[in-house]
Amino acid sequence: MVEKINYDNNLTSEEKNTSVAYKLLSKENRALKRSLKKTQDALEDMRKEKFDHEKENAILNHKQRTVFWIECCKFSSSAGIGFATSYFFQGSIEQFLTIGIPSVIIFFIALFFSNK
Repeated sequence: MVEKINYDNNLTSEEKNTSVAYKLLSKENRALKRSLKKTQDALEDMRKEKFDHEKENAILNHKQRTVFWIECCKFSSSAGIGFATSYFFQGSIEQFLTIGIPSVIIFFIALFFSNK
């Protein structure tokens, strides 16, 4: 159950009817409204900043995962090119082409995606 807060200004009905009391209360009311507006503006700025940071964090996390797999492809294709080169010098052209061509293709695809 929500309690109702009583905002009593401790003014009598006669004091409330005077223009001085009215001016003081309206001045206080305006000051509170300005303070509330400043607080709301500051809160909105903090929300926007937090949203921007969260968005940037999500993008960087996604890029980090993508870069890991691209680097794995580069490594494995480089190893394949190395094996293919050794087969070439051993005189086995079939294995050189079987391992070398896919390795070169994978390497160029990984380079293409790493430049994006």
